[in-house]
Amino acid sequence: MDELENAVRQLKLSNDNGLQGQAESVDMSVCVSCMLKALAENGSEAGQVILSHEVLPKLCPLLGPDCKDAANVAKLVAELAKNEFLRLPCVEAGLVQPLVELLSCDESAAVKQSCRALGNICFDNDPARDAVKSLGGLEKLFAILQSLTSSQSQPDHSGMCTVGCGFLLNLTNTHESLQSMALSLGAVKVLEEILQQNFEDLSVCQMVLLCVGSLAESDAGKETLYEPNFAGDLVTMMDTEVGSDLMETILELLATLAEHDGIKLQIVQAGVTATLLRLSAESEDANEGDDSSLSKAAADLIVQLLTGDESMKLLYDSGEGQVLKEVMSLWLPSDRDHLQVAGVLAVGNFARNEENCVQLVAMGIVEPLLTLLHKHDGKVAAMNMQHGVLSALRNLAIPVANKEVLLKAGVLDALLSCLDVDISPVQFKLLGTLRMLVDGQESTAVQVGKDAAVVGRLVELGRVVEHAGVMGEARRLLAAIVKHSRSKEVVSCVVNQGGVAHLVTMATSEYPVMQNEALIALTIAATVSPESAVGSLESAEVANAIHRLLGDQNCDPHVQCNVMALVSSLLHSDPLYAEFASKGVLDQVQQLCSHDNELLSQNARMVQEKIQLRGT
Repeated sequence: MDELENAVRQLKLSNDNGLQGQAESVDMSVCVSCMLKALAENGSEAGQVILSHEVLPKLCPLLGPDCKDAANVAKLVAELAKNEFLRLPCVEAGLVQPLVELLSCDESAAVKQSCRALGNICFDNDPARDAVKSLGGLEKLFAILQSLTSSQSQPDHSGMCTVGCGFLLNLTNTHESLQSMALSLGAVKVLEEILQQNFEDLSVCQMVLLCVGSLAESDAGKETLYEPNFAGDLVTMMDTEVGSDLMETILELLATLAEHDGIKLQIVQAGVTATLLRLSAESEDANEGDDSSLSKAAADLIVQLLTGDESMKLLYDSGEGQVLKEVMSLWLPSDRDHLQVAGVLAVGNFARNEENCVQLVAMGIVEPLLTLLHKHDGKVAAMNMQHGVLSALRNLAIPVANKEVLLKAGVLDALLSCLDVDISPVQFKLLGTLRMLVDGQESTAVQVGKDAAVVGRLVELGRVVEHAGVMGEARRLLAAIVKHSRSKEVVSCVVNQGGVAHLVTMATSEYPVMQNEALIALTIAATVSPESAVGSLESAEVANAIHRLLGDQNCDPHVQCNVMALVSSLLHSDPLYAEFASKGVLDQVQQLCSHDNELLSQNARMVQEKIQLRGT
């Protein structure tokens, strides 16, 4: 470091004395070269020496457009700013202003090195970005980029494109106001032109795509990229000879753009399917733990494209789409976890309308899904797989035409065997799938509701306050088996396992649909098995819940109608009737007889008549 120390002292001395002669200028070049050499050998240590000698402010006058060594000095700043600890000091030393001014000079080497220096300083450094913005640096950068699109014969055109786009990336990345300015200045158009002019230059393409990806993080960016169909250019590029690094960048950018439903459709219409399927089948030796593998990225993108209604319809192609064929023939039977997971997620996305669901079940999709449901190998992918399979089965179980087919295929037993799974997201999907399977199926509801172990587990899950979704779904399933079975034996089992309290609590949920489900189940329980249900209802303080619902002016009238039905079913109970009287429920019923909602007032009058008859 002795040479570096000597160079630093000479630079400071020359700068302090204001020496302008030719000899001193030569010495300056030597000093800068020496510092560049030291930075190349040990950037951090050399940077510390330069910082400690307060050299940074001394570089400002050396960056003037008339200074012979401006390009080399800008290069020095660029190398210094590779060190994170030097970026803010560069701003504080005032280096941003002369570097921004240097962007307008006629010497291409100085412009390039200034772009490098500013790009490195701005990396994850908002004070630097704000300084560049206030000095008009973004506008100057766009003038440079636009000149590159109009003339490809400029010296070092490729290198300048790469550096210029890199500067734009570091300047705007995650900075909303600068991203907005860049979009308004026509960033997308300029970047698209650079990309089209440099399709064969992988380094330029890589930097352009990273820059576009940054701009696409915002909704405004996606909208701007939607109009010129930028995604189509990316799909075209995928069909050329690009390396794995650039292909990975393209896939990541397409995934970002595909968050916009319109762009999802553009990507599919551009003919990306064949390329993505080819990539998903490649890299057989890829490390399963490598989330960035092309195979996984391609499969994940296909799944994402299927989340859009129009793009899914196009890919499904009435059951004849190539994606569905490969999902069933290659992905689901694959021994690669990420393809299996992608496969079940794809099935779940295809199964988003009744027609598709019926067709998929007829095509035999249930058996491979059940096979994968039992894949317990302790990996994270196993949880994702179970969650995906259950999501698909839940969708498939919605059409009435499918329920019996799924039951005959053994879906119910497979689901019940998974009730002991202790992973909340899986529990949530499992309970929801069971509820869809029970819906409208009396014999299934009886089978589930008579099993004390199953009902006991549902009651246990109904107490999982740490996961509101699991707790809610467990309670909804309890309500469903009571409603669809209408069985005295089922009601007795639910009562014996402590499920009534859950239903009473559910009746006061913030969601009307859950309130109605609970109230209907409680009314059925009180009707088909009053001897077992009433005592539990009293213990669960059902009178308090009813009083609360009838007194809530914001309560849905349809919910209050179901409350009336529950009150009517409980009037025969002397203890509950006494509670209704003491808590004011009977008075509330009378008041609601004149409610503005005709259906509610009619139901209230019917209950009021029963109350009067009971009192006589």
